[in-house]
Amino acid sequence: YSALGGGALSGKYAGQCASAEAAKEWRMNKFKGFFGRYLNGASTEAVRRYASVAEKHGLSPAELALAWCNSRDYVTSTIIGATTVEQLRENIEAFAKELPTEADEEIEEIYRQFTDPTKTLAPTFR
Repeated sequence: YSALGGGALSGKYAGQCASAEAAKEWRMNKFKGFFGRYLNGASTEAVRRYASVAEKHGLSPAELALAWCNSRDYVTSTIIGATTVEQLRENIEAFAKELPTEADEEIEEIYRQFTDPTKTLAPTFR
């Protein structure tokens, strides 16, 4: 299970915090044919909302995504992908995080609205 959505749920693309030069190296920008689906309006909004849940519960977006996967009995393997040692450390440590019940409920609510935002062409936000 690829929990980080090509890096979209890692939090590193949020707010375009990197320099324009650094952003050229982002997978999202280098491989738009594949990763462009994570950049549409619905995907961006869903990621923003998941990141808000993560922040509310003292987690990074990556920790939230990976802790959620780890809490699902039906997920037998979670794929992580790190570019840096720091990201790898965060990914590995996320499996020791407990996902609060309230966070799980908030994730479910977002999921109901954005079931698969990568396939949404004309999103409507509530």
